[in-house]
Amino acid sequence: MKIISVEAFPFSLPSRRDFRWAGMLGQLGNFVAVRITTENGVTGYGEATPLPDWGGDFARHGGETIGTVINMVTTVIGPALIGQDVTAVTRAAQIMDRVAVGNVYAKCAVSIALYDAWGKCAGLPVYKLLGGQVRDSVPVAHMVGLMPEEDALEEAIAAIDDGVSCLQIKGGTDAARDIRLIGVLRKRLGDDITLRLDANQGYGHAKSAMETVRRLVEAGVSMVEQPSEGLRYMAEVTASSSVPVIADESCWDVNDALDVVSTRAADCISVYLAKAGGISGACKVADVAEASLIPCDVNGSIESAIGTAANVHFALARPAVSLGAVIAISGPAGRHPYRVAGHYYDDDILTEPMQVSNGSILPLDAPGLGITVDEEKLAAFRCDK
Repeated sequence: MKIISVEAFPFSLPSRRDFRWAGMLGQLGNFVAVRITTENGVTGYGEATPLPDWGGDFARHGGETIGTVINMVTTVIGPALIGQDVTAVTRAAQIMDRVAVGNVYAKCAVSIALYDAWGKCAGLPVYKLLGGQVRDSVPVAHMVGLMPEEDALEEAIAAIDDGVSCLQIKGGTDAARDIRLIGVLRKRLGDDITLRLDANQGYGHAKSAMETVRRLVEAGVSMVEQPSEGLRYMAEVTASSSVPVIADESCWDVNDALDVVSTRAADCISVYLAKAGGISGACKVADVAEASLIPCDVNGSIESAIGTAANVHFALARPAVSLGAVIAISGPAGRHPYRVAGHYYDDDILTEPMQVSNGSILPLDAPGLGITVDEEKLAAFRCDK
C-alpha cells in the first residue's frame, strides 16, 4: 500500500453562468487535481479550489493560488509522502503539518486523494471509513451568486422548481438590494423555503450589521451567513439576531471552532474540507460543533466532481452536518439531473452523473470517492498542456 507517486496539475471546467460573491475577483471553475498512485496500482484523486482573494478574518488564513498548491504538492508535501502507507491518513496528516505550515488547500487535495485510495484498497466508500452514514442523503442549498436582482430571482425560482428547498443568496455589497431581494423571494416562494443570505463579511461593524440583519429578518430571511468580520463583532450580531447566524470566514479549523464556541460568535458553522486542511481536519471541526450542539453545513468554492464527492461522503458521516450543503451536483455534459439546482458547470470529469432525489444527493457507494474519473476528459480540461 506504499505511495510511489504524487502528481498535481491544473484543470478548468466551463461554467453554466457567472457565479460570484462579495470580494471575489476571479472566476469559479479553476482547480488543482492531485493524483496519488500506490505500488499495487491503486490511484486516488484529490482536488483543491484555491482563491487568492478569499480567506479568514483579518487575512489570517487563505491566499493560496493554483500555482502555490501545485508547487507545494510537487516539491514539499508529495516527496515527504513517498514510501508511506496510503491508508495511514492520520500519519500522513502529521507529516504534511510537519513539512508545511498552513497551505491548507494543498493539504486538502492530498487528503482527499489519500482517502480515495484508502477506500479503493479497502473496497469501501469513504463515508464508511468515516464511521458510516448517519443520513440517507445530502440536501443541497443552491448558491445564487451576486447578479442583478431580476437574474437572481430567476435563478432562485428555477432552482426551487428543480426540487431544492434551500437557497444561499450571495450579498454583502449593497444591503438595500439584499433586503429587497429577500423580501421578493419570500413572497414568491412562501414560508417553507430556507433563504440563507451570505454577506461574506460585507455588513461592516457590529451596529451596522445588526441593523441590516434586523431588516433582513423583517423581509423574511431564514439565516444570515458571516455578516461581519471577526469574532467580537460576530458575537454581538449573533446575540442580537432572532435568526441563526453562520460562521464561515471566522471558522477554518478546529482551533477556530473552539474559539467560535467559547465566544458564542455564531449559532452555526460552515465547514470546508479545504479550510480545515482535509477530511480529518473537517471531521474535528464538525465533532466540536456536535459536542457544542451547533449545526453545520458543508460548503466550499463549488468543486468539480472530485471535491464534491468528498463533500458528500463527509456530510453523510457527520451528525452535525445537518444544514443544506452549498455544493455542486456533478454530472457530465448533457446529463446533469437538474436544469439549475446544483448545476454550476456545463461539463464535469466523472463518467456518470450523481444520483439525486428531491434536491438531495444520494450516497456514492462505490469504493473510495464513489465516482469514476473520466481520464480523457480530465486530460482535455488540463490547463498546463
